[in-house]
Amino acid sequence: MTASSRPSDPRQAPLAYLGDLRPAFVAHLADRLADQIGRQCGEIDAATGVSAPNRTHSVVLYLADHGPASLAEIARLDGQAHQLLAARLAPLEQMGLVERVDDPGDARRRPYRLTRAGRREAGQIRENTRRIAAAMRSLSDDLGIDLMAELERAGALLHERSLAQRIDLLEGA
Repeated sequence: MTASSRPSDPRQAPLAYLGDLRPAFVAHLADRLADQIGRQCGEIDAATGVSAPNRTHSVVLYLADHGPASLAEIARLDGQAHQLLAARLAPLEQMGLVERVDDPGDARRRPYRLTRAGRREAGQIRENTRRIAAAMRSLSDDLGIDLMAELERAGALLHERSLAQRIDLLEGA
C-alpha cells in the first residue's frame, strides 16, 4: 500500500488536508456537527418512544407552553422562516400530534394546537430536552466555552459584517 492510497488517520482533524483554506469550510463542519447531534438526539428519542422529528421539538414545546398559535406567531418567536416552520409542522399534523383549529374570534385565523397525543409526546420531549441540555452544557464545559453563546455570537457578528464585507476589509477594498 502506498502512502497516497492509505486511509487517512482518523485522529486527524477533518479537512486537515486543506491547510490554510480549512477555515473556509466552517459551514461544512458545522453541518456535520449538526447532523451528529441530531442523530444522537434521535437515538435518545427513539429509546424513550418519542416519534416527533427532532427538528420539530421546539415547536411542540412552544405549543405545549403557550397553547394554540398561528404559523406567523410561532415563526416570530422561534426565529424560523414561515416556509421552514410549515415544513416542520406538516409531519406533526400527519402523525396526529398537532391539528389546525378554527379561531372563534377571527374566521381567517386557523391556529395550530397539540392533540391529546401531542400533549403526551410533549411531556417526553421536555424530559429528553432537559437531559440533552444538561449533556450539551457538559460538552460546553469540556470545550471551555459556552457553545450556544458562541454560536449565537458568531451569527450576530456575521449579521453585523458579512463574509463579503470582511473580505473587502481584509483586501482593502
